[in-house]
Amino acid sequence: MKYLIGNQQFFLGFIFLIISCSEKADFDKSHDQQWANRLNNYEDWGIYRGHSTGIQYSELDQIHTGNVRNLEKAWEYHHGNPSGPGMYANPIIIDGLLYFTTPEVNAVALEAATGKEIWVFRPNDYRNDERPFRGRNRGLTYWEDSKGENQRIFNFVKDRVYAIDAKTGDLITSFGENGWIDLRKNLPQDPELVDFEATSQGIVYQNIIIIGGRTPEEDPSSPGDVRGYDALTGEFKWIFHTIPQKGEFGYDTWEFEEGVSYGGTNPWGGFTLDEERGWVFFATGSAAPDFIYGGMRKGENLFANCVVALDAKTGKRIWHYQTLRHDIWDYDLPPAPVLATVTADGKSRDIVIQLTKQGLTFVLDRETGEPVFPVVDLPVPPSKVPGEEAWPTQPFPLKPPPLNRTTLQESDLSNITPETHEYVRNIFRKYETGPLYTPASLAGVITMPGHQGGAEWGGAAFDPVTNVMFVNINEAPTIHSLIPLNSMDTASATSLQRGEMIYNSACTACHGLNKVGNPPLFPPLNNIKINQDSIKSVLRYGRGMMPSFRQFSDKQLDELISYLESKEIKSDYPEGGKSDVEKRKAPRYANVAPFFVDQDGYPAISPPWGTLNAVDLDKGEILWKVPLGEYPELVARGIRNTGSKSFGGPVVTAGNLVFIAATPDEKIRAFDKFTGQVLWEYQLPAGGYATPSIYMIHGKQYVVITAGGGGKNGTKVGDSVIAFTLPD
Repeated sequence: MKYLIGNQQFFLGFIFLIISCSEKADFDKSHDQQWANRLNNYEDWGIYRGHSTGIQYSELDQIHTGNVRNLEKAWEYHHGNPSGPGMYANPIIIDGLLYFTTPEVNAVALEAATGKEIWVFRPNDYRNDERPFRGRNRGLTYWEDSKGENQRIFNFVKDRVYAIDAKTGDLITSFGENGWIDLRKNLPQDPELVDFEATSQGIVYQNIIIIGGRTPEEDPSSPGDVRGYDALTGEFKWIFHTIPQKGEFGYDTWEFEEGVSYGGTNPWGGFTLDEERGWVFFATGSAAPDFIYGGMRKGENLFANCVVALDAKTGKRIWHYQTLRHDIWDYDLPPAPVLATVTADGKSRDIVIQLTKQGLTFVLDRETGEPVFPVVDLPVPPSKVPGEEAWPTQPFPLKPPPLNRTTLQESDLSNITPETHEYVRNIFRKYETGPLYTPASLAGVITMPGHQGGAEWGGAAFDPVTNVMFVNINEAPTIHSLIPLNSMDTASATSLQRGEMIYNSACTACHGLNKVGNPPLFPPLNNIKINQDSIKSVLRYGRGMMPSFRQFSDKQLDELISYLESKEIKSDYPEGGKSDVEKRKAPRYANVAPFFVDQDGYPAISPPWGTLNAVDLDKGEILWKVPLGEYPELVARGIRNTGSKSFGGPVVTAGNLVFIAATPDEKIRAFDKFTGQVLWEYQLPAGGYATPSIYMIHGKQYVVITAGGGGKNGTKVGDSVIAFTLPD
């Protein structure tokens, strides 16, 4: 009897335990639902891209197709230090304050109604670098706890995250280490060797701030892992390895080589969040080392070029979808995935939209990661380069159709003038061409689209009323070549020869072989005017669009500088032993990838060179396509409607308008979302290479854009933030 009573007590205890766990689970679920982000709506624009889903949509309709022509400047703020690389920031608006970042990555708070400065936080005051940091930065992240307290702004500066009081701009010293998180730590690499830059801000789910960023594309590199931190304390919580570690899923998709520093596979375009599911989404770039050569990283290379869904609390992978295997074209996935809901015939479906540099659009089921429209695996050209193993097949979505040209024929060459056509035809006939995914060669391959083609980091706007996506697309070919690097005995090589080897390994992708440059974006380096200390400072800390080279020792930097300052090129390396870098199975090549342009620097293909597109995501069809942007120098010659490269994204509103700046003619425009007709435009003081924000203050709707110029279009720099509204 005692035995039975004991078992009954055990049974009852077990039942109570189940009930208790169930009640706790219900409480946790209820608590999670209560901790919804009050700014995650389509009115306030309190989150980067307007909403955690990244759809860049506003339900405000005070400004509409019937009155947009009356828009006028409400206020203009100058941050006072116009400099490169320009301003990429998409401002956020919280409780009447507008927050954005400058090229120095200062965080600035303004009155959203007037543009009056409230405070400025200067992160360079907290660094011991010889040179103040300037860099690409797309804005800030706001967080408050579940009670609406501990309100703070997170500022992402190079390899740190600062926590700032949202009202005063004061550094919150209780966060992290004296007020910041050191992003060189908590990675599977010595912190002193980590080269990391948070070019896009993180995203917050409840009390977890999730962070990614930019890493080098050359050798050595740093891993592009995604990390979660406690938003209140800065404590490290979890990591997802985008380059799988031994024993992890995806490890067998790489052929790892001893002594190689693997990196990249990084979500430099930021994150989106499904708050209801508690899932965070991101898209990764190519693997490193080398961006158009993969001889040292053979295989499919998970999780490079992937859309990934993680549990936002734990970092556990939910699903992934790889859009490109073994990337040897620099076809990063630039924007974070767009999380949309398509509604048709009374039914709705949650989807994930991934835009690409190739102009392909992958539409995936949000729950499973499976394609919504058919995707076919097709054979692609093999590599002719010794040591390379291009993946034999690649996925091609059948819908929507490509948003840009994916092959290049002689009939596609620029014909804006007879002289231009002859110039580009002569270049065209020197190189190989082929279909999409033709690998780089020793002779050189004209690649269409190039690494600035298709969609860029500005992403897309999605209209939930019509199921239509709006996206700006670039048409820009490049010439991909691989130049064999001579082996050398580093012990007997001169400092100049070692410097040339470092340059060929790390610098040719941007500045070309023999320092010839790749203008207008990357200048030649064969006649540098600044002194050695200044050169070393730029190399060590970066400047503008140029990354830092923290991984090189002082001796290596001195050797590189000796080559940069030299007037002659010495390539007759002494034979013999090999350096550690050269003790590799795969041959080594310099990556050379200049743009294919005409004699004046414009794309060598026939216009349009940039378009704004409307795509029906229920049917997978392009509704309309119009040229976006012009080049003022060509307009002066009577050459109009060419379209242009654009950097920065569109927003769509319930007023049936699409707003976008992004173009080198330095204008912001409003388009009719149904027809693509331009209804309003305004000449900015500098290029608006950012995404506009839409908000309402005191009953008035505003459109605001950061106009910092510079950037990849290389126009003049500025320092303006400009807001527009309707007259009283």
